[in-house]
Amino acid sequence: MSASREKKIRQELAAQGIPDIKEIRAEEARKQQRRANILYGSIAAIFVLVTAVLLVWNSNIIQRTSAAVSVDGTKFSAAEVNYYYNNVMNSTLSSEYGSYMSADPSLPMDQQEMTDMDLLFLGATLPEGVEKMTWHDYFMQVTKDVLIEQTALIKAAKADGYELDDDAKKELSDTMAALEEYSKQSGVTTNAYLKSLFGNTMTKPVFEKLLSNAVLTSRYQASKLEGYSYTDAELQEYYTKNPNLFDVADYEYVTFKGTAPSTTDADGKTVAATDAENAAAKAKAEAAAKDVLAKYQAGGDLESLAKEYSDIANYFHQEEASYSGGTVQEWVFDSARKADDAGMLNTDSTYYVVVYHSRERVEYHPVNVRHILCSIDESGLDSTAEDYKEKRQVLLDAAKAKAEGLLDQFKAGTKTAEAFGELADKNSDDTGSVGNGGLYTNVGKGEMVAAFDEWIYDESRQAGDTGIVFVDMAGYYTGYHVMYFDGVSDDPYWLLKARTTKLNEDYAAWMESLQEGLSAEEHSGMKYVG
Repeated sequence: MSASREKKIRQELAAQGIPDIKEIRAEEARKQQRRANILYGSIAAIFVLVTAVLLVWNSNIIQRTSAAVSVDGTKFSAAEVNYYYNNVMNSTLSSEYGSYMSADPSLPMDQQEMTDMDLLFLGATLPEGVEKMTWHDYFMQVTKDVLIEQTALIKAAKADGYELDDDAKKELSDTMAALEEYSKQSGVTTNAYLKSLFGNTMTKPVFEKLLSNAVLTSRYQASKLEGYSYTDAELQEYYTKNPNLFDVADYEYVTFKGTAPSTTDADGKTVAATDAENAAAKAKAEAAAKDVLAKYQAGGDLESLAKEYSDIANYFHQEEASYSGGTVQEWVFDSARKADDAGMLNTDSTYYVVVYHSRERVEYHPVNVRHILCSIDESGLDSTAEDYKEKRQVLLDAAKAKAEGLLDQFKAGTKTAEAFGELADKNSDDTGSVGNGGLYTNVGKGEMVAAFDEWIYDESRQAGDTGIVFVDMAGYYTGYHVMYFDGVSDDPYWLLKARTTKLNEDYAAWMESLQEGLSAEEHSGMKYVG
């Protein structure tokens, strides 16, 4: 997909009020990062990821046991591959961006081609030489990666003599018991319930084996993560080598559009600008940028100067910008920069005048906060109906009443962090913090949605403070958050980020070394997958 096509899609989404795709993916990543200390959370949650109709399929031993994929001599049956395949599919379609993608769960995935927008949301690219890819191809591609990772982890765990302890075995037993209970409540056998979740090749013994492997590898990963530790001196050295990861910069810049606009002909069709028109527009942008730079260096104000070319120029001021790359930031974050440096830059279609003011390491201390999410479920509402707003308001009022009731309940009790945590685990709709007392630690500025962020970073905030925050933003859960301020982190943001970043790098390098040389090979059983 071309850069121009990607830009057009982003613009179309923005016009519909849909958050920036990169931000949605970043939020998903932040959620995963915040859950780093609970690698797999509650395994039982896997049973509620989908809302499939419970049907009983006729299956046979050949379909279940046929080898579908092999990795490093380890063969995975169709039943086992289907387990991972369905997990990949369900987690993708139930993610924050799932509702924006084209995949229809009611139709065969091998009959649905991915769109440019799908690829953009997933941050995926087509394999070399491939022009179109079906959703089945994509899910299978990711499934193979998961199989390679699982094979490598199981092999490494065995080599290290790592085995499940009594707590892990109890968790596995409890989960299987919960599976039996879910099946009974649904009025079907355990095998039928599993088939509804993971395909008609799944059986209880296969599921228990795979679940055992999932618990083993998750706990093994957790043990490896816990083994990484760094001194402050090591982290200082890491910062010195990678300052762009931890610094923020204050700079101003003006963009000058160097392309001509398209026009509309008599039939209403869009007519693209000619090469000559674009060349003239680029020359005009260059001349304007040179003029503004010269006038700024002579003592002018950059924002005021940009207004002289308002037809092609836009002014921006970034006061605490983190490094994310690009033409402007490559110049701004160059170690040679000095206060009040000014320069003119350009790409193929844009000219820039940039003024650098300063950069500094992020020294503020992140915060720890607990919350209880009381969200609304709008899936049963028709947004085009005349009574949509009225019905939605009923849901909002109920969520608000629930939040206020929980806050009153907390205030009537011992008013401790532990007591709030118990309420959160019993009542919160946020799967990312349930089981952890609703707690998020080391939350940096801008990591949460605006209303949430404003509350936790209020200058008057003190440990033990409570409140209710309302969030109604496209791409996020709508509802009320019962808040509890747990305090400020001991370490500054840069040090925490350095520790996390280095840990992630070291862990990723370890994982890469485990998987080096491994590949997934397909076998005849693949016809039973998906």
